[in-house]
Amino acid sequence: MLSILTSMIKPKILQVETTNDCNSNCKICMRTHWKRGVGYMSYEDFTKLPISEFDEVALHGWGECFLHPDLFKMVKYIKQQNVKASLCTNGKLLGERLDEVLESGLDEIAFGIFTLDGKEEILKNIEALLEERKKRGVPITTFFDITVFKENLEEIKDIVEKAIELGVDGIVFHRLFDIYNVDNDVKYGLTPKEEKTFFNQIKEKYGKQIPLYFPLKHTTPCRVLLKCMFVRYDGLQSPCVYLSDDTLGDARNSTYKEMLKRHILFIKGVKNNVICKQCIW
Repeated sequence: MLSILTSMIKPKILQVETTNDCNSNCKICMRTHWKRGVGYMSYEDFTKLPISEFDEVALHGWGECFLHPDLFKMVKYIKQQNVKASLCTNGKLLGERLDEVLESGLDEIAFGIFTLDGKEEILKNIEALLEERKKRGVPITTFFDITVFKENLEEIKDIVEKAIELGVDGIVFHRLFDIYNVDNDVKYGLTPKEEKTFFNQIKEKYGKQIPLYFPLKHTTPCRVLLKCMFVRYDGLQSPCVYLSDDTLGDARNSTYKEMLKRHILFIKGVKNNVICKQCIW
């Protein structure tokens, strides 16, 4: 069975948590749930990961990657391996590191925005990035990454319109992951029918103005497990970002084949995982 799964499942996106430290305290974030302490991956440990064996390295996890002093040194290392480099950020430090973003070779940058409240400075930073991108002719793709839940539905259209106004390249929507009950007042709260109706309204109104990427129907194993492998800031491999307290082994100095074997063993038992059984991603 293991050999059959190995031949069928070959995740080629490596998600790396450069740090789980953050300069925000978002009510929808699960950082407070994790038992791990706060830390940063060293550049040396980063280079021990089998980066060249993946098609893409996505720098994100349970922290703000822009806090890492070696972030764009890591991006440059990824590009030296001829691998796609992407990251997700809250955008607070974008203004301070704008030149590094544009000079690093970064392929894609996503801005996590679930509300426009208090985001004035961040939006200015994004506008500056888009203006400099055009001036310098840098081929970096930009996205708004919107977490959807019942409480922010009324504001999502405003967020989409702001993205269009700024000129970002696309908008990614994903469901709030609220299984751990970090905040009892924040729940996804949408039935499949309500979700479908809402996304159809967004698609009908804005689909011709900007590329929109909606969440897919959940499967077991999910598309995240099928497409991605995750490494925490301490170099340990986890099944996925939402199971980062669980470890599969040390990814440093591991080959892709070794990481894949551990990943597949987890997938074999995924239907019995308490969290995975509740997941709607």
